[in-house]
Amino acid sequence: MAQNGTHTNYACVLTAPGTVEVQDLSVPSVGPEDVLVKVEATGICGSDLHLYNHFGIGKFRITKPSVLGHESAGTIVKIGEKVKDRAVGDRVCIEPTMFCRKCFNCKAGRPNICREVRQAGLAPTTGTLSQYYVCESDFTVKIPDSLPWLEAGCIQPLAISVQIAKRAKFTPGQTLAVFGCGPLGALVMATAKAYGLSKILAFDISQKRVEFATQHWAHYGAISPAKQESQDYESWADEFKTKTMKEAGIESWGVDVVVEASGAEPCMHAGIGFLRPGGTYVAAGLGRAINSFPTVQIVGKELDVVGSVRYTAGCFQTAIDLASSGKVDLKPLVTASFPLSKSAEALEAVRKGEDLKVVIMNQEL
Repeated sequence: MAQNGTHTNYACVLTAPGTVEVQDLSVPSVGPEDVLVKVEATGICGSDLHLYNHFGIGKFRITKPSVLGHESAGTIVKIGEKVKDRAVGDRVCIEPTMFCRKCFNCKAGRPNICREVRQAGLAPTTGTLSQYYVCESDFTVKIPDSLPWLEAGCIQPLAISVQIAKRAKFTPGQTLAVFGCGPLGALVMATAKAYGLSKILAFDISQKRVEFATQHWAHYGAISPAKQESQDYESWADEFKTKTMKEAGIESWGVDVVVEASGAEPCMHAGIGFLRPGGTYVAAGLGRAINSFPTVQIVGKELDVVGSVRYTAGCFQTAIDLASSGKVDLKPLVTASFPLSKSAEALEAVRKGEDLKVVIMNQEL
């Protein structure tokens, strides 16, 4: 039993690089504006894997054991005395990015880049990969009974793809190239299809992922060719583009939008090369901190180059609407699920890269 003697609260705790333990923690107390969520499903993200592998991300380092997880959904089982807009029994997704609501960016409608942002699963903020999780009520979004838990565990990354669609200004009839067919790239393609983009191109170094993308979302897919040592990036990207545009049936001047979801430097060069003059490039993938980038082409083609991180107001609700209406089918995305007691095996499955999306069922032990 947990320390309060009423419920267990098993959680996946990162204790060292490459090491997690399933520990029974205290059920968190509920403040006056909080809700207690019985968490049912949690998707595993690349950032979870990075924390698992390196005990940190970039310059940030974890200094003590920390609960992982941030892509979660569950049922509210207790509410604080001041909570008026949520009720016990509500099925909800958890918004894991907690913003201050007071800084300039929050007031400007950009809470995803809040100056005081906290992120579930990034110590010292506890993660959601536990049986119970507490948060302020407005960091939950209601979901319909028709949305299965496995799919609800994918709403958070779908909300991120909705934010990418905002940044890219997706419009019906546009052409799009996505570099990286992992979970984020797949969801960007699914969102683009739902938004009515006319042609979606998918690229990856994994044949399996390219085939999966073309089976479900993309109109054209290909393995990104290797650059020869004698080639510079620009000539390599030009050859890649010429071949692709012809095979995909797109005008030779290029696509309207590129989303770079791999973080790989060659894909950055290919993405800029693939764009028509006046096109939009969205940087969404995370790779090395510093990369070379074709700045002359950005100027010469007058490209819009933007970054995209997390999500903003309304993205979760839009993601829920897309999934519950069937406009985005999340079922194919989840290729493996594990009980909470097998969290280490789930993280190792993500590390192997053979599954597209792994979801942990928090109440299964």
